[in-house]
Amino acid sequence: MHGWGRLQLRGGNIARIGFVRLCAAVALVFLASCGYRLAGQGVKLPEPVKTIAIPIFTNNTAEPGLELSVTQAVIEKFQHDGRLDVVPSATADSILVCVLEGYSLEPMAYDAANKATQYRVKLRVKVKFTDKVGQGVSIEKTINSQWDYKLGASITVAEIARQEAVIEAAHYLGDKLISLLLEGF
Repeated sequence: MHGWGRLQLRGGNIARIGFVRLCAAVALVFLASCGYRLAGQGVKLPEPVKTIAIPIFTNNTAEPGLELSVTQAVIEKFQHDGRLDVVPSATADSILVCVLEGYSLEPMAYDAANKATQYRVKLRVKVKFTDKVGQGVSIEKTINSQWDYKLGASITVAEIARQEAVIEAAHYLGDKLISLLLEGF
């Protein structure tokens, strides 16, 4: 036998076990010293902040009623996340004020007759977060969100798909806000 086979026959198992232990120890020391973690780009909230107020968004777009559906979808995301309780402004530790600055529909795909078959809903929201009890953390940022949808066979189906896409874009916006405020991204 050659190599390791010869070591096994002559007590090499002990040598091989020692070698494996040495490699494992070196790997543990290396991994422990890396300090490998994700670094956020935002500010994590201080401990005293346990509640948030999310007033109805201001709508500076030409799309009527957009502020209601987007606000509701964002509130749902915060409630589902559960790390901050959504409460009225008077009792909140923090407040998230948002202004819908942009809303657009962009065709994304076409059929053989050059008719749009898929659209993208785009939202642009100016966000201002203020910590009312802790270290006075204030964040101002513009966040973009989007969602694609396919047109249906009728105008009614297409409108329902558009409305659902707006809600999904707003849910995605909620996810981005939660990441920004609570995870530092």
